[in-house]
Amino acid sequence: MRPSVELQAFLDATIASLGAKDPNVGRSKLRVALVDLGRGNPPRLAHCNGETPVYPASVIKFVYLMAAYAWQEEGRLRIDDDLDSNLTHMIFESSNQATQRVFARLTGTEPGPELPPDAYAAYRERRLAVQRWLDGLGVPGLHCVNPTYDGDGDLAGRDRQFVGDHTVGGGPAGGGGGLPNRHSMAAVGTGNLLALLATDRALSPEDSAAVRRRMRRDPQRQRHLLPRIAGGAARLPGLEVYAKSGTWGPIYADAGIVRHTSGREIIVVVFMEGSYRGNFIADLTQRAAEELLILDPR
Repeated sequence: MRPSVELQAFLDATIASLGAKDPNVGRSKLRVALVDLGRGNPPRLAHCNGETPVYPASVIKFVYLMAAYAWQEEGRLRIDDDLDSNLTHMIFESSNQATQRVFARLTGTEPGPELPPDAYAAYRERRLAVQRWLDGLGVPGLHCVNPTYDGDGDLAGRDRQFVGDHTVGGGPAGGGGGLPNRHSMAAVGTGNLLALLATDRALSPEDSAAVRRRMRRDPQRQRHLLPRIAGGAARLPGLEVYAKSGTWGPIYADAGIVRHTSGREIIVVVFMEGSYRGNFIADLTQRAAEELLILDPR
């Protein structure tokens, strides 16, 4: 992706305008990436603090969905009925328990008591399987080494042993609140991976389409998506959204592909840290889609 002066000016002005309309936006730590896939190669990029990693909440689940299809293409696993069901629950319902089962299949690991050094070294290596795949794709700014948990009750034994392992590197800035190996995602890196998904460059065209179908968002079916990317896109004609949202503690997030019937696409990634729970993500999506897909759909 290439930084674009014009797109950056649009993003900066849009964030400022939305912040003036809703002062609560300015009280949040914003991490935003906007990618325009429709005007040449490489795609145009603009961002606001987009290279700073943050805890991504459930946004990370689309990474594990993509990895499952990558593993199947490589012959490392088969998406059988059980895995297919867990992938559905992980994405549509955002189930953390399903995510843990998917991650266990991807990495060949399972929960249990803490491990002695030799066994832990082998476990640690398996646990990094998805991260090695991302590194091989050349996607920076993502640290995807853990499933999602329902709370501290899930994080025990060897899971806590791994999440507390400061030797792994790549975790969130500031040490992750005493858990230095928590997963984290930067907005630009997230946009980079979504660009590969949108353009069939991480998976085969057939599997890319299958992943996007699973990520198809409809705020009429899931009303909680109205203030997210899908809600903003639904205000305009001719748009589809493939996205994964997340909320956890201070994190309010969404990341997705917005596609116009013309075939043009943009990517919107927003991580908000604070108490904000308003319409900023939907409003930003609407403004970006109007500017880049509706008014000038070339």
